[in-house]
Amino acid sequence: MLRRSLFLLSLLLSPALPVLADALPQSFPYSVYTDMAAAHADDMAGRDLLQRFLASDPAGLLIRFPPGSDARATIHLRSGVLRYAADDKDEMRLPDKREWRRDNPRIELSVRPVALALDFGG
Repeated sequence: MLRRSLFLLSLLLSPALPVLADALPQSFPYSVYTDMAAAHADDMAGRDLLQRFLASDPAGLLIRFPPGSDARATIHLRSGVLRYAADDKDEMRLPDKREWRRDNPRIELSVRPVALALDFGG
């Protein structure tokens, strides 16, 4: 059931689709990103060759927060705990890392996000 819910959440959280804050979790596993990246790859597979060639791969997860929220993230890895802070645009970029894909760490946010999206480095 949880896997199905995460898959449905990943479909709702496409890069161009912001989601209302009350629908987004404040704590989630890193697999939310990997599921979103897999859905993006599946979508790209259905496109023509030129579109696939021009499309960039996601560099990580982009999290947007309410203005002025001073949000922070805690990532619980096997090797220890990492902390990230939102920038002055109230956005946080979590990278795509092999260790994170392998360990599927829990991500805890201090503030409920207003949007989750794939980060294409823009």
